[in-house]
Amino acid sequence: MIKSFISSPRFKSKWSLVATLIGLPLLVSGCLNNFDTPPAQPAAYISIYQGSPDAPAMDIFANQNRVNNQPLNFAEVLAYSPFYVGERSFRFSSFNSTTTLLQKDFTIEQDAIYSMFVLDRVADLDAILIEDEWTLPSADSAQVRMVHLSPDTGEVFLQFSNLSTPVTNNMNFGDDSNFTMVKKNTYNVQVKSVATGEVLLSANDVQINGNRVYTFVLRGLAETTNQTQKMDLQLITNYVNF
Repeated sequence: MIKSFISSPRFKSKWSLVATLIGLPLLVSGCLNNFDTPPAQPAAYISIYQGSPDAPAMDIFANQNRVNNQPLNFAEVLAYSPFYVGERSFRFSSFNSTTTLLQKDFTIEQDAIYSMFVLDRVADLDAILIEDEWTLPSADSAQVRMVHLSPDTGEVFLQFSNLSTPVTNNMNFGDDSNFTMVKKNTYNVQVKSVATGEVLLSANDVQINGNRVYTFVLRGLAETTNQTQKMDLQLITNYVNF
């Protein structure tokens, strides 16, 4: 299952970055009213990924502002959208319900670009906020990282065929790797156990294009009979350098 969304990286000029993001269509309701009306409010940009395999469809609020128009289900992502900066309280609730599943505060810095990941089983629900910083990709290369969101899977690493070293370091649940450069190509991709070397997941003929920034998300449960919650590897496109 492949999800994609488009962003702009935090590199070189923050002002050109913000201008690019304002020009992009947003897939969720804006968190800043009249954001494009001067004077512009200081803002950061955040995407939100729902990685809790057994959680219900969600509503998400930043302080009192509802972020999503439609329910956010497992393995779905909201595109980068502007948020006020400073201390922000994020609340995750069942869709169209007053039942709060999680409330957590984050500090949001001006002009930063973040990915937020909801993770773990619903009984232990949590969220992490990761600042997205990558090098501008070229026509013949891409930037790639992985986020480990499988709560019952141990330490792993990501391996591409034809590459002598792993794409990521060893990663535990809740970890994210740095973005790393890979040449555009078609790869066989494997998630391997650090403890045993066993291939836990594999995907053949994965096309990595140039001028792209990607996130691989290891999500779901290794031990489950529910096929919709089963462990899988998902590829998200964060950014396209047009």
